[in-house]
Amino acid sequence: MGFAFVNNSRINGITSLNSKMGHFNFFSVHHFNITDVTVTAPGDSPNTDGLKFGFCSNINISRTHIGTGDDCIAILSGTTNMDISNVNCGPGHGISVGSLGKNKEEKDVNGLTVRDIVFNGTSDGIRIKTWESSASKILVSNFVYENIQMINVGNPINIDQKYCPHPPCENKVKSLCARYKLR
Repeated sequence: MGFAFVNNSRINGITSLNSKMGHFNFFSVHHFNITDVTVTAPGDSPNTDGLKFGFCSNINISRTHIGTGDDCIAILSGTTNMDISNVNCGPGHGISVGSLGKNKEEKDVNGLTVRDIVFNGTSDGIRIKTWESSASKILVSNFVYENIQMINVGNPINIDQKYCPHPPCENKVKSLCARYKLR
């Protein structure tokens, strides 16, 4: 389900079950509240982000349960002033900022509060990912994480500045070239 250019609205008490791709996508959405939402997909289902935001502002997410095969919540370029509280995440890849820096048009991500969260059986908890060779200069700032509980989480905090989901990757190619003295 997609929301684009929506202002001053909300979703409440809805369930998304076994979507074949991402469940809820938000683009250029402002002043939006999400409460009592349940998102469920198998832990091994690819590209099933729960909630994905790009170029959004003043978003509140609360009393929500998200279990997917990808990011529970994905926060992309240009998203500001987001408050996430009382969310259960798992399975999935946690709450992710990024990936950032792939395209020139990307904007800063600013003002994120994540509190009273339970990560259970996720690969990551809190995650920030940027491409190694960034096409743009992006600032990620004013983040607050508090009262976070991690249960069976692979990487509780994962800051990856050499994100590369589809090898070969630039840093791996360089290291192989150095190892074999290739140019």
